[in-house]
Amino acid sequence: MNYALEVMKIVEGAVKLDRAKVINYTSLLADKLDEDGEKKTADRLRKIIIGSKTANLQPTSVEAIYRIPVDQESRLPMADIFNPMDIDDFIVLNKDTEIQIQRFLDYYTHSDKIISSGLTVPNSILMYGPPGCGKTVLAKVVGKKLGLSVVIARLDGLISSFLGSTSKNIRAVFDYAQKVPCVLFLDEFDAIAKVRDDNHELGELKRVVNSLLQNIDALKNGSIIIAATNHEHLLDPAVWRRFVFKLPVEKPDYNARIELVKYFLREVTLPENDLSTLGHLFKGLTGAGIEEICKKARMDAVIKDEKVKIYSLVILFVDYMRFFKNEDGESLSERDVEKAIAGYLRNLNPKIFSYSCIARMLNRSKTHIANLLKG
Repeated sequence: MNYALEVMKIVEGAVKLDRAKVINYTSLLADKLDEDGEKKTADRLRKIIIGSKTANLQPTSVEAIYRIPVDQESRLPMADIFNPMDIDDFIVLNKDTEIQIQRFLDYYTHSDKIISSGLTVPNSILMYGPPGCGKTVLAKVVGKKLGLSVVIARLDGLISSFLGSTSKNIRAVFDYAQKVPCVLFLDEFDAIAKVRDDNHELGELKRVVNSLLQNIDALKNGSIIIAATNHEHLLDPAVWRRFVFKLPVEKPDYNARIELVKYFLREVTLPENDLSTLGHLFKGLTGAGIEEICKKARMDAVIKDEKVKIYSLVILFVDYMRFFKNEDGESLSERDVEKAIAGYLRNLNPKIFSYSCIARMLNRSKTHIANLLKG
C-alpha cells in the first residue's frame, strides 16, 4: 500500500482526537496523491478538510456509534440490524434483474477506480414489484456480498403518531448510516415517499418527503440505500430521480422457478421432466409461494416417511390456488379434486400437460384422466 503511513497516522489522530494530526496527514496524503497523478482524489480530500467546521474532534464511544436509534415517543427501535456473517438467505433472480444487480456490485467493489476518475459511485437502488418476490432477501444478499451490515428500517418505529417526530426519526436512521457503513433498507417505501401533490395528505407528511429527499442526497459515506415498494405508482417523482438503479423485482420466470424448486427441495432428487413440469405449473407464483409449497411437501413426506413426489406437489399447488372448494365453500370429492387439477393443467398448456403427463402426475391411468375431462 503506497500511502500506509499517512492512513495509519490519520486513523491514529482520529482515535486520539488530535484534529491537527488528522488535517496535517490528510494534507500530506493529498500532496502524495497529486504527485502520483491522482489529482481528483487529492482535490476531494482537500475539500473535506476545508469544509470541516468542527473545531475539535469529539469523543464517541463505540457502543454509541452502533446503537440503533429508537422513537422518542414509543421507545420502539427504528431498525433491525443483520451482520453479513449471519446472513444465509438465498435468492434466484430473473436474468435482467440479476445483470443489473451484478453491475451495481461491480461499481461498488471498483469504487477506488471510479472515484479516482472523478466520478461518483452509485449507492442507491429502488426495487419495485409484487409482494413475495424477494425484495427484502435481495437487500440482505447485497449486504452479504459486500460485507456490509444490513439495517432494515422498521416503519412501526419510524413513523411516529406525532407527525413532527417522523422527520426526526428519518434523520436519526440516516445519521446512523452516515456513521456506520451499511446497507440501509427501507421497505414499504411508499409509506414515507408519497407524491407531494396528493390533496388527501397533510402538509406535515409532505415535509416528511422533503426531509427524506434531503437525507438521501446527504448519504455519501460508502453506505448503500435500498428502498422497496409494492406500489411504485404512489412514489413522488423526485424520489425516483434520487435512485440510480431502478429494479423491477418480478415473479420468477421459467428458469428461475426451476432453480427455486431445486433449492427448496435440495434434499430431494427430482427427475428433469418433473422439474420441467413444475417450472410450467408454478407459472405466476412468487418465490414465497413456491417456497411454501415445497416446504409443505417436505414436511408431509417426513410425516409419512416417504420421498417427495410430484403428485404431492401438484396437490399442494392446487390447495395453494384454492381449487379444493366448490362454489358453496364445501370440500370437493376426490374425483372432483382430480378433475379440477386435470382441467387446470390442460387449460394452462395442453401441449405440455398432455393426458399422459397428467396421468403420471396424479398416478392414474391415461384412460382415467380422459374420462375425468369428458365427464
